[in-house]
Amino acid sequence: MKRIFIAIILTVFIFTALKAQDVSIYETNTGALSLNIPTQVFFKNNEYKRKIAYGYTLGGFRMIPNVEYQPLKNLTISAGINVLRYWGADKYGQYNFVNVPYYSDTNTQNQLHKKPYFRINWQINKRLNLVMGNLCTDSFHYLPVPLYNRELAYSSDGEEGLQLIYQGKYWRNDAWLNWQNFNFYNDVDRESFDLGTSGALYLIRNNHYTFQTDYSFIWHHNGGELDTISTLDLDHWANGHAAITLSAVQSKHIPFEIAFSLNYLFSKDMKNDTWAFKSGHAWFPTLSCSNDTWNATIGYYDSKDMMTFYGTNFFSNLAQRDNNITYPHNRMLYASLDYDISIGRDYKVSHTNYKLTVVGEFFYKFDTDNSIEKEDNSLSFGLGLIFSAKPKFQLYKFRNLN
Repeated sequence: MKRIFIAIILTVFIFTALKAQDVSIYETNTGALSLNIPTQVFFKNNEYKRKIAYGYTLGGFRMIPNVEYQPLKNLTISAGINVLRYWGADKYGQYNFVNVPYYSDTNTQNQLHKKPYFRINWQINKRLNLVMGNLCTDSFHYLPVPLYNRELAYSSDGEEGLQLIYQGKYWRNDAWLNWQNFNFYNDVDRESFDLGTSGALYLIRNNHYTFQTDYSFIWHHNGGELDTISTLDLDHWANGHAAITLSAVQSKHIPFEIAFSLNYLFSKDMKNDTWAFKSGHAWFPTLSCSNDTWNATIGYYDSKDMMTFYGTNFFSNLAQRDNNITYPHNRMLYASLDYDISIGRDYKVSHTNYKLTVVGEFFYKFDTDNSIEKEDNSLSFGLGLIFSAKPKFQLYKFRNLN
């Protein structure tokens, strides 16, 4: 049964597709050797109340200088380094950052957290791309906020593995394998990876409005293939969602896009009962308005026994500050606002846009009873500023000798 389940998941991974971030390859750049310097400077203060989540402040920068070569009209190869600096920090753990990590005074890097960066992007056809190495996560895999914290764009190391990206008119989907931990023979650490797919089917899509169904499924595996790993050490977890979304597109009469989405989310501990809950679910209706400059969202979240891999802990029913505390129901009002301030464009450098983004998230929990004590109603929030730019410089263009 286990092998059949894994085969089904792998089949879904191989044959799904996506409309995601821009990974298009342009034929006019064939033979070009370029320097990319994507950069983010960030400061975000998270004032989180109650015991459900830790509050913290993130200040620093992330830079990924890399050299990109396009030998063919449909292939790019990029190599560089991913560096992270938190203001006021001098030591960083050697392991991959998938969130704000715990402090460790052993096996550290000094001054900067550094990881190699390498990506191969093969544009199989006009709609389908295969990415190997560092994955494309600019769109957060199109996952809803409870399943993927937008803060991970600058606080984590990103993802490495395999990814299929397809851009279609009536269907989009992201399929990825995120390999987090390699397992050596006699290794004390376990093999760890995510296998995920997410997408949307556009049932109605025209110049006035769009009606679509969204879905996602993430399967997380901890364990290994070597004989040193017993079946008792295997953990399989799942997150996912299904949704329907109705949106009115921008027009002369509506200067912004307005969308209503009804999300059903779920979590499941599929082996060994390593979570506090065997399975859980949540309802998350949202209303959002957006244009090219800003995006505002408000929603109501109601969950029971829910856990999330990569969302903030406000979307879980287990307290982060005290693992002995659970919430029978997690009911809260959620709101977010992103506002882009354009600093200017450099038309000499690939039309690079330099911008400053004001970000805000707000969580107001209605329930006051947990499994141990009563808590006060309070508003938790995160506010921040993010400077971002992706300059690209052409260093040289090789001629085709054929």
